[in-house]
Amino acid sequence: MRRLLLILCLLWAAPLWAARIIALESQPGRVIITADGPLPAAQAFALSDPFRLVVDFVGVVQPGLSAPGSNSVSALRAAMFAPGTARLVIDLKAPVIIREARAQGNQVTLVLERAPPDVFAATVARGRRPLPLLRSDGPPPPPTPATGGFSLPTDFGRPLPDPAKPAEAATEKPSAPTEPPASTPSPATEASATRSGVKSRSGGKPLVVIDAGHGGKDVGAIAVTGGYEKDITLAIAREAARILRERGRVRVKLTRDEDRFIPLGGRVRIARDARADLFISIHADSAPNDQARGASVYTLSAVASDAIAERLAARENKADIIGGVNLGVEAPEVGEIMVDLARRATNNVSVQFADTLQDGLEEQEVGFRGEFHHFAAFAVLKAPDVPSVLLETGYVTNKSDAERLFSSDGRRRMARGIARAIERHLTGK
Repeated sequence: MRRLLLILCLLWAAPLWAARIIALESQPGRVIITADGPLPAAQAFALSDPFRLVVDFVGVVQPGLSAPGSNSVSALRAAMFAPGTARLVIDLKAPVIIREARAQGNQVTLVLERAPPDVFAATVARGRRPLPLLRSDGPPPPPTPATGGFSLPTDFGRPLPDPAKPAEAATEKPSAPTEPPASTPSPATEASATRSGVKSRSGGKPLVVIDAGHGGKDVGAIAVTGGYEKDITLAIAREAARILRERGRVRVKLTRDEDRFIPLGGRVRIARDARADLFISIHADSAPNDQARGASVYTLSAVASDAIAERLAARENKADIIGGVNLGVEAPEVGEIMVDLARRATNNVSVQFADTLQDGLEEQEVGFRGEFHHFAAFAVLKAPDVPSVLLETGYVTNKSDAERLFSSDGRRRMARGIARAIERHLTGK
């Protein structure tokens, strides 16, 4: 009886026109809220320990609702927080922010994206913010990452002709039904990729640069079978390029098409000088534990997402030392690039492609190392104007992964997943 009275009080206090939330659904990259009428307004904030996103709607939810999660979302739950305020809590497995919220009829779709730890922390610090509900008569498009403008070194690549204007993006962080911290301003940037694909920076079809990691005297990781990482990466890069060229929807450039050494800064320079629309560096991992297995993707962050990511970045960044290159001389722009990437210019596009790549590899039944998407300070990801990811195709120190990566069928499936993701990202098809 007491519970019934409480519910009646909450409903009585709510506006007579308030919509009632009747269903929650989690899909990869988005959360869908269905009500019995339009939800007029919302506010969002984020909290950590544990990771959660909180969205407060002007509306009613009775009784409380819950739903299972997907990908980085572990669960959804909604209940009345205050009279007239229905609170949705999105429990997370990893840092995620809301890219945008789209309203169509009686549904609101929250488009989510993975975020580096530093970006996530900044989102928490922002506190509660209004969450604009973009009204649309059509279905909501996928997330559209940011491409803010910034100054580039005059002797290193060419600047974008029409840098996008920065705009404030909707942000959110997982949180409990408690009040968020005090709000503080934090800039973000507007997105540029759309469902119709990416507009090529160099004209014509979009261009992807595929980088086969290591090469020449830098053999990379050594497999349990005695094989070299450099051979795996070159084979997969060649096969992915062949598939893409055969389909003819995008242009492809390889950083290397033979067994030769290229400095890390040189790989970045190839992508920038070609005005590439996407850069993917292919690698294979190793670990002291021979049970470690599965693929993973990395995007750039000054703060590593976990200890494994930090260790891996340190190992991969030593490739220039093997080649006798002074990285400080080879890539003097690194400091400036880190500042630019802190503005989340092209890094948001990289995060979006990482999600697309996960889908492409899942279709080819490629297994992952726990959570697929991670963050670390890889040198080859530091081009400020080229969205970049580093793909670890598996562990050559694991017998099962090594057999797959050194087999023709395993490499073909990996290449097909990569090629399909590239096409989806660059062409929208």
